[in-house]
Amino acid sequence: MKEKLSIDRQIVIPSVLLIIILSVSFLFFNYKDKGILENIFNFVTEYLGGGYLIFIFSIILLLIYIVFTKIGDIKLGSFEPEHSTLSWISMLFCACIGSSILYWGLIEWAYYFMSPPFGMKKMSSGAAEASVAYTMFHWGISGWASYSIAAVIIGYYFYVKKIPSFKISVSCKFSDQKNESIAGKIVDIFIITGLVCGVAVSVTLGTPMISEGLKELFGIQPTVAGNIMIAIFWAGLFATSAVSGIDKGIKLLSNINSIMVVCFALFFLLAGSTTFILNNTVNSIGYMFQNFIKMSFYTDPVGKSSFPQQWTIFYWAWWISYMPIMGLFIANISKGRTIRQVVVGTTVFGSMGCWFLQSIFGSYALSLQISGQLDTVGIINKHGNYTAIMAILNTLPYSKIAIAVFIILSFIFLTTTCDSSAYILATISTRKIKIGQEPTKVSRLLWSIAIIILPVVLLIVGGINTVKLVSVLGSVPLLIILLKMIVNFIKDVKKDINTGG
Repeated sequence: MKEKLSIDRQIVIPSVLLIIILSVSFLFFNYKDKGILENIFNFVTEYLGGGYLIFIFSIILLLIYIVFTKIGDIKLGSFEPEHSTLSWISMLFCACIGSSILYWGLIEWAYYFMSPPFGMKKMSSGAAEASVAYTMFHWGISGWASYSIAAVIIGYYFYVKKIPSFKISVSCKFSDQKNESIAGKIVDIFIITGLVCGVAVSVTLGTPMISEGLKELFGIQPTVAGNIMIAIFWAGLFATSAVSGIDKGIKLLSNINSIMVVCFALFFLLAGSTTFILNNTVNSIGYMFQNFIKMSFYTDPVGKSSFPQQWTIFYWAWWISYMPIMGLFIANISKGRTIRQVVVGTTVFGSMGCWFLQSIFGSYALSLQISGQLDTVGIINKHGNYTAIMAILNTLPYSKIAIAVFIILSFIFLTTTCDSSAYILATISTRKIKIGQEPTKVSRLLWSIAIIILPVVLLIVGGINTVKLVSVLGSVPLLIILLKMIVNFIKDVKKDINTGG
């Protein structure tokens, strides 16, 4: 007889209440004193920023150690991989990135061009050279390494140690599989809240982008109410996909999205200055690797430009807020693979996918700026990011079709991120779940609705600084939780190797 799965109300109810309280507080602070939000962000990034940089770089070193030791030989379960390699890579890339790569891919370079790092002169050739390279750095090895280590740890405890729980609190040893402590419940609540903050950033950035695209295509003027309606419609899409499960929903969307986005990027490559795009891609890769250590530890204590606080630390906080949940998702689709395969597949293929898109989109837009065909920097300063994105897309041949494809890609990208997040949240909030079991459809539907609450509030509040603060706040408690998680894993896996367990 099939065992009936049940929702853990002691985790679900407090988590949903905390999400509602956090959402209401943003409304309150925004209307009473907008400076409070900025002050909190500056305080966290200034005093904890160095900790974020050290934490992420340490993960890279740890993964190198894992790959070249016996730890990498450990197989996640005694069965064969459930998904083909291409489908596996498509799912981990599309689910773990979202539409934000389209948003930042076209305009992130512009911020580094007009406010460059390392004391460079604004709008200079040096700033141009660093712009796409820094974008690739923020979307590359460091971020994907965080997802990789989380997937390895969770997969190890679930498939190798056979602990019937996908809860982070168990791998942190705040709880065991039989007796869940109050501390363990709190850990899982923080994990859920951190993930919701990460999703909120993605949805809040993606929704106005869709609105601007609809304006270009159909003349529909963007409004806050319209953005909220789009977000709610989005919630319905990823609820449908999450309820359908991994094979029927997430895998299908990921495979379709992977093909579409590669074709879309190649269209940019052929439509633009192909030689410049290719040369700048090669140059940016070299620049990034030559300065990788410097970028990884750059805090600018002398120049006080706030560049690393506003960008690198924001990005690391954003990756960290997604880290446990994306680790859970990658572990869920990686059973039957070795730890080495998970590390290399996630870190290398994930990074290469981002570099492919960022280099083409960013180099295309940079070439327009340098040649004088489009002043993206001026448009951003005068009209904002979304107008600038549409202006870049309008320089393409068959621009209306390109914008339509861009909108479709944005929808699918974020849908795969959100439905995988809802799926994993449902898994965490299930009391006990065995290999091969899926959380209940009711639970998946519940989380599909719950994770849209905060994004709706942020769409009302508005502002990129508010979005960045949400990312940072969601990541702070996770730093401690993830550190303990890593320490426990190293102790347990080395003990198993030494004893042959």
